[in-house]
Amino acid sequence: MNVFKIIVSFLILVYLIFFIQNVFFPAAFPEEKIIEQINQQIIFSKKNLGQFNAKYEISFQKDVSLTEKALETTDTKIEFQCNSFEKCCAENDKCNSKIQWTKKSVFFNEKSNPVVSTRCEEIKGTFFCKIYLGDVPAQVKLVDFSYTNNFYFNSEKLKIQAKILNAGQTTENFAVLETTVLVVFFEQGEKKEEIIKTDSSSPEKIMPQETKTIEREIELDSPGEYLVKVKITGMDYGFVEKEFTANVYGEPDYDCRINQEKKEVILKSDSSTPIPECTIRYYCFDCLYGFECKYTWKKEFPEKNFEIGTNEFTTENTRGPDCR
Repeated sequence: MNVFKIIVSFLILVYLIFFIQNVFFPAAFPEEKIIEQINQQIIFSKKNLGQFNAKYEISFQKDVSLTEKALETTDTKIEFQCNSFEKCCAENDKCNSKIQWTKKSVFFNEKSNPVVSTRCEEIKGTFFCKIYLGDVPAQVKLVDFSYTNNFYFNSEKLKIQAKILNAGQTTENFAVLETTVLVVFFEQGEKKEEIIKTDSSSPEKIMPQETKTIEREIELDSPGEYLVKVKITGMDYGFVEKEFTANVYGEPDYDCRINQEKKEVILKSDSSTPIPECTIRYYCFDCLYGFECKYTWKKEFPEKNFEIGTNEFTTENTRGPDCR
């Protein structure tokens, strides 16, 4: 055989071996490189709360171990979860060829390249991030979202419909739609919100890439302006949040009424003009919320520009002869 052909054949063989090793069996990363890559994932996840960020190309050497302390910072807490039966031992167990893991650490008995996913949520300024090894975790994805935001309280209900997809590779058994309804009111000129009702759907089991629709109907007892906050979440499912304003019309069916005998005039201390400026408080009886007191006075004096105060009074900013 020609010597040149032998050399060419040898070089081709070496190239093929190199290609197969690097494509199908990529070189394992050193521990420092792994920590660096996972830290980059965590940074991304902290900016995209509730959504997973997956990497498929990280390869771990045999005997590599990772701990929560290697990845935690002053504002970030870490937890591990290995979610593949093929690649992982059971939590807290030991085995020969799979990934050993606890919530605080992981150890690789053999060279492995599991999918590495991160997902974070924030609670009171602290990020709680989970690192998943094995499969992409279950993940809520909002396909469609609709609601009613203008209706009459005594004949209609607040209706919410969410079409959700499990965009991950594991099954979600606890997908729920949580709703918080807050009434909006003003107190001494400051806009405030008060929770008046919470609602939660029954848990839904959603298979990977399966889509389901969750619907809720919530009865509101009074007219007014409401802020509605919706969170679709579950156990190891991430989350999606939505919020909207609902304007509810109609007359209250209980005895919220005006107090004709009590009125308070508050002069503005910084007023230096010859014509005085003031805030007048008009008081009410037996109202649950500030918007009801305003609504009741507005029926009596539709020409006045009332503002929402508390459930005991509504206010009017005025000047001139009324400031007495």
